Amino acid sequence: MARLGPLFLLLLLPLPGAAKTAEPQGLYPPRLSSSGPRPPWRRRRRIGVHMRGKGQGLLDLKRWPAEPDAPDPVDPERLARALRELCASWMPPKRPLRYARWIVQHAGERKVDPFLLAALIYRQSRCIPGEKDDYGSGLAMINAKMHAGLIRKRRYRYHVLEGGAWRERDLTLDRHALVEGNLRRAEPNIYFAAALLAMWKAQCPAIDGAFGSVPHRHFVSHFIWGDRVDGAGPEDRVLRARRRLIAYYLEKPQEALGTFEGLKLRCPLDGPPRKITSVMGSDRADGKRRHKGVDFASTWGEPVRAVADGKVVLAGLDRKEGAPINVDPAEAGKIKRSSMGPGGLFVMLRHDNGLITAYMHLASYEVKVGQSVKMGQLIGRVGKTGIRESGAHLHFELRFGGRHVDPMPAMAPYVFPPDAFYLGRRVQVEEQRVRRRRRIRRWQERKARLRAPAP
Repeated sequence: MARLGPLFLLLLLPLPGAAKTAEPQGLYPPRLSSSGPRPPWRRRRRIGVHMRGKGQGLLDLKRWPAEPDAPDPVDPERLARALRELCASWMPPKRPLRYARWIVQHAGERKVDPFLLAALIYRQSRCIPGEKDDYGSGLAMINAKMHAGLIRKRRYRYHVLEGGAWRERDLTLDRHALVEGNLRRAEPNIYFAAALLAMWKAQCPAIDGAFGSVPHRHFVSHFIWGDRVDGAGPEDRVLRARRRLIAYYLEKPQEALGTFEGLKLRCPLDGPPRKITSVMGSDRADGKRRHKGVDFASTWGEPVRAVADGKVVLAGLDRKEGAPINVDPAEAGKIKRSSMGPGGLFVMLRHDNGLITAYMHLASYEVKVGQSVKMGQLIGRVGKTGIRESGAHLHFELRFGGRHVDPMPAMAPYVFPPDAFYLGRRVQVEEQRVRRRRRIRRWQERKARLRAPAP
């Protein structure tokens, strides 16, 4: 046994250069280099806020499909209905139409996409007008201190790169003063958000290399970060919201591109493609159990939909002890979070070919046991019930023939796996290290037991 020990350890350790071969692009996004003249202004950033990129951008940005074109012209009433669905039903009845009219008006004046402006508002504040923290204020969470030094007499001075030189331009802001009081009012905030989007659109991509941004797809990143973009994750979330908004506006059902044993499946969330942050088989509870499904990166309150026609076989609670129990949807919100097991509130559907799908960590659900549902029907909303450490997300499972099945092949048309983006790849590498250390520790413990003298 002593002779086999070193050989066993060598088998557990990676070969020299293996990590570099498997991960040629590294674990962190590179920064773009400058090839032009130095900008004549100091870097704009969110004053008083320490922002750090989390590496949620794709390693290969070309893997993103083309974003859908915005409908033109835009009907404010249809946009209002779509905005209400995006922002959730808590909005007062008349508010979505007021917002939609302001969005269409100011986006048209500044020649920016109204669906991008609406998606930005949703992602920044969840459409709540009076929001304020260190990050920013109002619907678009605008950080006034970032721009204050460049505004004189209601004109915003900025520069664009033309003919190899930075040329000064003016952005007229004569309707409202860019002050905290106005930013916390809905219409002035939409007015400023449209104007700033137009400014960033004119400056991008010339400023990307000038300030050492990481690779990204869209100028909306600068609205969030300032001159230097440190992560592509925020823009991905805005563009995902834009895809959802356009689909709601067009009332276009999602196409069923996935299949399992002949059954066509759609994505359980709107606005694909989506990112998967954890796959089946990953460690849970310090290695005491395995992940039985996949986790979709998602936002609290997002609609969760049936992936295919089926019948509800469970709608209730994953308990800490004992089998899951059915709970009426009206009573689910009264359950104490401390009594929930890892799955939290969840729904299970049985489909025609015997497939069972499970949707976990829900904030709420809309269905009851025995109810028939159609593909795309709302069954619940994303939450974080049962979750102890991570943020809100959807845990999705497939079960067939009495066992758990990896959902990734069926969901392949809709998702990016963790190794497609930097953070997911770093998490996978760390999981591999933890497993390797655990195996070595177990082998050392077993070796120590074998060497111990007999009692």
